[in-house]
Amino acid sequence: MLKPLILSICVLLATVVAGQPVGNLDSLEQVASGTGQAAVKANNQLYNQFINSNPKKALDYTLHALDLALTLNFKEGIAASYNNIGVFYKNHGVIDKAMSYHLQSLQLNKDINNAKGYAYSLNNIGTIYSMKGQYKNALEYFLKSYWLLDSLKDEKNMVGALNNLGNTYLAMGEDYRAIGFYKKAIKLYDKIDHSEFDPYSNIGNAYYQRGEYKRAKKYYELALKTSIERKDIVGQAFALHNLAALEKDKNNNKNALELELKALSHAQNVINKPLLKDIHLSLANLYYSLGNIEQAYDNRVLYDAYRNDIVNETSSKKLADLEVTFHLLEKEKEIELIRKENELNKLRVSNTKTIVIIAIMGAIILLGGLIIFLSLKNGNKGFNMFNRRMKPTGKE
Repeated sequence: MLKPLILSICVLLATVVAGQPVGNLDSLEQVASGTGQAAVKANNQLYNQFINSNPKKALDYTLHALDLALTLNFKEGIAASYNNIGVFYKNHGVIDKAMSYHLQSLQLNKDINNAKGYAYSLNNIGTIYSMKGQYKNALEYFLKSYWLLDSLKDEKNMVGALNNLGNTYLAMGEDYRAIGFYKKAIKLYDKIDHSEFDPYSNIGNAYYQRGEYKRAKKYYELALKTSIERKDIVGQAFALHNLAALEKDKNNNKNALELELKALSHAQNVINKPLLKDIHLSLANLYYSLGNIEQAYDNRVLYDAYRNDIVNETSSKKLADLEVTFHLLEKEKEIELIRKENELNKLRVSNTKTIVIIAIMGAIILLGGLIIFLSLKNGNKGFNMFNRRMKPTGKE
């Protein structure tokens, strides 16, 4: 059985959005160059723009946002940056660091009653637990995130939360429950903009694992249709590859070959090497089943080539990840210095306020004492005058 590819768990990136949306990168860059809260928001938005295409650049944006937010004591901005740093660490496999930042973001969002940010942090903590294989903990946080998003009527992110719940139950082998959450995600998905997410492949995978190929095919075809509407070439390649797997399992090798060749064409257009690797392995098996040994051999060679490329690229990526992670660890030292400086400033301000209050209280006490003293003095003077008037003169 060829296993279809399951979509990854959704990670919610925290964006502190300014009053009005900013239209393009140039205007975002202009706002980000400032020093106020708007600059913090813009830098965190720029992080979201670059997190997938240029992680190091994205990191620099959110670290700058954090520097500004700490200086301004802008807690919403601090929470958003902590969340973004957590996502960055998660993407680079530094799971414990990622968890630490998401927990800090969670607490800050709770302190300032930022419900949406709190929901994002809950979701992302669930993602970390899921990556660790601690699925019960993951479910707890995904459910809390979903309930909060539901109360906020945030339907777009509810789709992602429901998808995460479905993926977690599927990983636990509870495909029936997974299907229930995927169906809820699809129901919401039909009500919102279809430009960012595809819930159909996952439910197709769940039915595929149950051996319910007819239902799996229905959802894979919907995934293909949706990806065509979105002009998502990668999505089309995945959907075609999954449909080919179904046909192969039903021994419809000619249909499977036709679908897999279409998937190959799409994957080549976007140079998706992991998908190309899987497609060439599938093609090698299909050609072998159809008696075309030459084509089977050629595709097996291509499969091996892509697999080796991926191994080499993975090694290179690990080195690059180490470099970027080291860059972040160095930046953390600067952040810690800024945090300590802010704490000292707060302490200085607090001490100054205390001194002023003590001085005011001392002045009040001194003034009160002076008033009492003068009152007593005037009172004694009046008493002496009264006594002189009342004293007998000796005359009758």
